[in-house]
Amino acid sequence: MRFRLQSGLTMRYITRGVGRPVVLMHPIGVRAEFWLPVIAELEHQYRLIAVDARGHGESDVSGPFKIDDLSRDAVELVRAVGRGPAVFVGCSMGGMAAQGAAILAPDVVSGVVVANTTNARDDQIRAMIEQRAAQSEMGMPVVLPSTLARWFNAQCQLNRPDLVLKAREWLLANDPTVHAWAWRAIRDLDFAERFKQSPAPVLCVAGTEDQSAAAASVRKMSGELKHSVYREILGAGHLAPLEEPKEFAALLREFIEGLPKQGKS
Repeated sequence: MRFRLQSGLTMRYITRGVGRPVVLMHPIGVRAEFWLPVIAELEHQYRLIAVDARGHGESDVSGPFKIDDLSRDAVELVRAVGRGPAVFVGCSMGGMAAQGAAILAPDVVSGVVVANTTNARDDQIRAMIEQRAAQSEMGMPVVLPSTLARWFNAQCQLNRPDLVLKAREWLLANDPTVHAWAWRAIRDLDFAERFKQSPAPVLCVAGTEDQSAAAASVRKMSGELKHSVYREILGAGHLAPLEEPKEFAALLREFIEGLPKQGKS
């Protein structure tokens, strides 16, 4: 399905199921289909809305963007068609956008699930991310090997080549310039202080084998938030919901069922 935003851009999304709305926001370089295994686990209980982030999949883009822009796009979609408030769930870049939604529109957000990401940058990390952006501008094949190596450890690459091949397909479909814009949006992330003020309950999920957002850093972020619980998925890497959809869905279900009840959607 497609939705025209007030900006004039069109956002593409997938929706399945009925009930409490749950917005699913994906990592950099992939698309809404990233969430299909999790959706299959939960669509009999909730209304799952998986979005293509700006410039990803089939969603439009008109120029460089910030994480705040991704957050606003999703919030606008929920206000129009989601019958919120909704639980905002994100992995990696999507987790950053989910935090942004809670900061920018607390009335639309009933809970936040942040997987495989944190919410602040130092100068060293910003320089590393800028390097990734510059490499992206040289073409997606240039960044493919290092990206897949960060996302999937050796054991996962051996045991789940289907996941690696799917991620490879998604990555190669990206526009290199847009991919660089996304990295620069991630580079400029600075939600640490603002997210601490959010009243929304938060679930922080880490993969114990994550090479990009180490479990220790996710745990630290969780400990700094007012209403947060921390969970780990043993053996999972940076794309924990894709690697372990059943376990991730179970954590998400437990979190949602612990939230205050709301009217039927």
